[in-house]
Amino acid sequence: MRNEVIYQIFPLTFSDGQKKGKGNIKGIINKLDYLKNLGITRIWISPFTKSPFKDSGYDVSDYCKINENFGSIEDVELLILEAKKRNLTIILDIVFNHTSNKHEWFQKALAGDQKYMNYYIFKDPIDGKEPTNWKSKMGGLSWEYVPSLNKYYLHLFTKEQPDLNWENPEVREELISILNFWKNKGISGFRLDVCNLYSKPSLFENDQIGDGRRFYTDGSKVEEYFNLMNNRVFGKDKQIFTVGEVSSTTKEKSAKYAKLENNELDSVFTFLHLKVDYENNDKWTNVKPDLSLFWKLQKEWQEYYQSQNSTLALFMNNHDQPRAVSRFGNTDKYWYESATSIFAFTSLMRGVPFIYQGEEIGMTNLKFNKISEFKDVESIGNANDLLKTKSKKEVLDILRIKSRDNARSVMQWSDELNAGFSEKQNISLFVNQNYKKINVQQQLNDKKSILSFYKKIISLRLNNEVFNEGKINFFENQDYAYSRTFKDKEIIILTNWTTENKLIKLKLDCNNWKIILNNYNEFDFNSLKPYQVVAVERK
Repeated sequence: MRNEVIYQIFPLTFSDGQKKGKGNIKGIINKLDYLKNLGITRIWISPFTKSPFKDSGYDVSDYCKINENFGSIEDVELLILEAKKRNLTIILDIVFNHTSNKHEWFQKALAGDQKYMNYYIFKDPIDGKEPTNWKSKMGGLSWEYVPSLNKYYLHLFTKEQPDLNWENPEVREELISILNFWKNKGISGFRLDVCNLYSKPSLFENDQIGDGRRFYTDGSKVEEYFNLMNNRVFGKDKQIFTVGEVSSTTKEKSAKYAKLENNELDSVFTFLHLKVDYENNDKWTNVKPDLSLFWKLQKEWQEYYQSQNSTLALFMNNHDQPRAVSRFGNTDKYWYESATSIFAFTSLMRGVPFIYQGEEIGMTNLKFNKISEFKDVESIGNANDLLKTKSKKEVLDILRIKSRDNARSVMQWSDELNAGFSEKQNISLFVNQNYKKINVQQQLNDKKSILSFYKKIISLRLNNEVFNEGKINFFENQDYAYSRTFKDKEIIILTNWTTENKLIKLKLDCNNWKIILNNYNEFDFNSLKPYQVVAVERK
C-alpha cells in the first residue's frame, strides 16, 4: 500500500463538465486522462454525497445519495468504471463523526424520537447552561439548545453538524452498511474524516485549561471502532486503501492506528507539521512558519513511525490548508523552485504522498481585500470571535494567510474564461486572478514547468523500490536532508527552503554520487541555491 501517489479532488472547484458554473462528477470524468498522465495511482474525492453544503459537503444529509449539484449515482458509477479502465481507483471521503442537521436521523431526533435521539449526543442543561464549556472548531461553543426537547446537542464543528453517538451499536451498524454500499459500487478506498474524534468520553466535564479537545480526541474506543470497520469492510478486500484524518494527536497514539499488524487503517493524516505557523497552538494568528520546528517534527515523526512499522500520509496541501507554496515558499522570486522543492522533499520521505488539486502547477493563495469576501464557514465563524479582541485589519491579515478559501479557488486549466474551469459566463466561485500565468495548458508541454517536475518526482517515487521499501535515515550535521536506503541502494535528498545559499556539510562529490533529481540546471555538491532540491544516488 505504500507504493501509491494519491491525488485529492475538491469536486466543487475541480472541473465543470455540465456548464453549470460549479464542479461536478462529469467534469472529473473529463479530466481522468490528465490524472493518468500525471502518474498518480488513486483519486481521493472530497464528499459528493447529498448535503445542504453548510460546510462544503462535510455535512452529509444522505450517505448513499449524490449531491444534485455534482450529478447522479449513475455519474458516479461511470466515474468508477472509467477510472478503472485507466487503472485508477476512487477513494471516497467518509464523514462519520457527524451528519448534517438535515439528515433524516437528526430530523427524527428533533421530533423527539428516542431511538434517533440516541443516534446523537443530547445532554440536559446544567444550571440552565451548556453541559460543558467546550469550544467548536468553527467558533463559539460546541452545544446547541433545542427548546422543544429542553436539551443541548453536541457539535464539535458547526451547529448544522451534530455529532454521532458511536457508543450506540445501531449507529455502528448503520455506518458499516454505508461502507459496504459504496464498496459494492466499486469504491476502492476510504478517507475517514476526523476519525480520531469518534469515541467521546463517558463523563462530560468542563475544560479549565483548554477548548475541550483533550477530552474527546483519541478516545478510549477509537481503535475498537477502527478494528470493527477493518474486520467488517476494509480487510475483506486487499485493494481497499484507507487513510484516517487524525487531528490534535500524538505520534504515539496515531502510529497505532496505522501500524501494519494492528488491522485498523493503512495510513493517517497528522497535522502537527502544519501548525508551525500557529502562535501558542492557535491557528488564528499571523506568524511565519518556524522552519526549525518543522524540520524537528519531520525527523521525529518519521523516525517514530518507522520504528513502529506505521505509515504516515505525506502532504503539504489539502482542502483545509492554505497553499503550501505561499505558506512555506517565496512566490515573488522563487515560485517554481518553491513549489518543486516543497513537494519533492516531503513526498520522497517514508509514507504515502498526497497531491491536492492545483498543487502540481504551483497554484497560490488568493488575494482578499476585505473580511466580507470570505465564504468559508470556519473563517467566518472564527473571524467573529477574533473581532471581539482585534482590529478589522488584524483579522483580515490573519484570514488572508489561514483561511481555507485559499485552497478552494477553481482549478486553473487554461488562460481562458474562468481559468478554463467552466464555460458559464458568471460563476460564484473564487477564481485566482493569476490564472493567465499559472495554468495546466501553459505547463503541459513545457519540460521545465512545475507540472513536468511533479511527473518526474511521481515516477521516481513509484518506480524506485528504495522509496517504497527503504529505510529513512537522518544526519546529525545537516538539516533538511535525509537518505533512503534499501539493500545496496542509497539516495540522499537535500533542500534549502530559504532565499539564501546554504552550505552542504555532508561529504558529497560527483565521483561517488550521481544527480537523479534537481530543480536547478546545476549543482556543485558544496551548497544549495534558494529553494533548491536535489536527490543524489550513490554510484
